[in-house]
Amino acid sequence: MDEQAIIGVFEGGGIKGVALAGAAAATMDSGYRFERIVGTSAGALVGALVAAGYTSSELKQTVCSIDWPGLLDPSRLARVPLVGKQLALFFQLGLYQGESLEQAWTDLLAAKGVRLFSDLDVRLRVVATDITHTRGLVFPDAFEALGIGPETIPIAKAVRMSAAIPFAFQPVKLRNQRTGDDFYVVDGALAANFPDRIVDPNASIPAVGFRFLPAESHPHRQIRGPLSLAVAVMWSGVGAREGLPALQSKVVDVIDVPSRLSGLDFNITSDEAALLFEESYVAVRDRLASAPLQIG
Repeated sequence: MDEQAIIGVFEGGGIKGVALAGAAAATMDSGYRFERIVGTSAGALVGALVAAGYTSSELKQTVCSIDWPGLLDPSRLARVPLVGKQLALFFQLGLYQGESLEQAWTDLLAAKGVRLFSDLDVRLRVVATDITHTRGLVFPDAFEALGIGPETIPIAKAVRMSAAIPFAFQPVKLRNQRTGDDFYVVDGALAANFPDRIVDPNASIPAVGFRFLPAESHPHRQIRGPLSLAVAVMWSGVGAREGLPALQSKVVDVIDVPSRLSGLDFNITSDEAALLFEESYVAVRDRLASAPLQIG
């Protein structure tokens, strides 16, 4: 059976990207091929692996072998007892550096011979947010406007920026080589958590969106000071959208992706990651078997 070419639109969601990988794997095993990919945050992380050529079985093996808790790399300042987190937020603008995440994706992409966007056969677009100028960015399209050479920003750094949840991860500082101005880039969820607006409306192949099912409950968080406020903002940045009704999307079909975890629950084992992947895989596989994508 010939594979149907599609554009994949992957929503952001932190650790729920494990479930997103299961959804992507099920879609590929159901006879669809991702020819173009647009992703935000977790969607960018998973989308980069798919664009680099990871198969469905390789996706499962990969997400189950990643040291997810190890991706949270607190700085030395953040490790100071009692006041370290407050100091890291004040002086470094985030609790975690983000370098471990970037290195992990550098290695994963290198295993497929990929480093730069130009190395890909599949067109990948990564959404991030320039908080210095209050604007959304789409890499690699934004390189020229930002005065940045495309050879200087590897895919791993782009997806790190896209996944840099404010206050959790430190912003990535870039410099416009033409003007000399520095600017800070963070999580693309601030600009477009479900980046369907990035899809070319005149594309010759259909776009299919992957969105997370809403959480069944929302915990009550006590806000008593700057740190607890920052934590509340972090959680809201990756989950508040789930409390709103879904808008009519520009994509031709939207697939609901189940996930039992909240976006920042990085403290999962390989067995828990495997279960999350499998639950999503089965749900999306069954969905596609009973209701194929509306692409005709």
